Amino acid sequence: MDECNRKPTSMKVENYKFFSESEHATWKSLFNNLDHCRKHQAHPIFANGVQKLGLTGERIPDLKEVNRTLSKISGWQGIAVEGLEENESFFTGLANRTFPIGNFIRDARDINYTPAPDVFHDLYGHLPFFTDMAYAEFCQDLGVRAAKRSNNSQAMILWGRLFWFGVEFTLIKTTQGTRIFGGGILSSFGESNYCLSDAPVVRPFSPKDIVAKDYKIDEFQKEVFILEKPSQLYECLDEYEMLVDRELSL
Repeated sequence: MDECNRKPTSMKVENYKFFSESEHATWKSLFNNLDHCRKHQAHPIFANGVQKLGLTGERIPDLKEVNRTLSKISGWQGIAVEGLEENESFFTGLANRTFPIGNFIRDARDINYTPAPDVFHDLYGHLPFFTDMAYAEFCQDLGVRAAKRSNNSQAMILWGRLFWFGVEFTLIKTTQGTRIFGGGILSSFGESNYCLSDAPVVRPFSPKDIVAKDYKIDEFQKEVFILEKPSQLYECLDEYEMLVDRELSL
């Protein structure tokens, strides 16, 4: 698969990488391969966000320019990082309306795989969602609640499950049929087609099931959850926090 969970350790970088022409060509291939996904598989929030941020297949976007647009819309910023983000700093970043952007792009020789979240997964797969104010508020609230338990490793695992199954790998019902609502799926051509096929088990979105469910990061997801509507995700945090606290007290 072309997605990997965030584990130690990362370092914020002051300067966004100067990408080579071959690296821009890799972005172009990835972006153009997902044209059908944006038009016919993705939830409109994502497709609209791509347009609002001015993302195209021409070149890897300038993060400063993207941030200027995004900050005006919702107050969020992408922060370039080297390495993999620890859950503690990751959730603290969400609480402060920042999202880590891998300061590299995957190898063109193995375009469907990246050993860590790269600029395409992070900037393309996630930042467009933050142009939607309700989504942006939800992610900040998630970060605030999770960061309160940042010194508890088990709490980080439990909150990580909600991010994984609610933000990275999520489907959603629409009047046009099932669509993709997770950034981890949307940044992968193979995973987009796979998750909308009959291959994975699709379960109704359930905080109770998610808090108890582990996942693997090195294969396509055998089970995914489907939302009835975006507000079902946005309004789950009180329940999920109660479930986390209950698990920690056992």
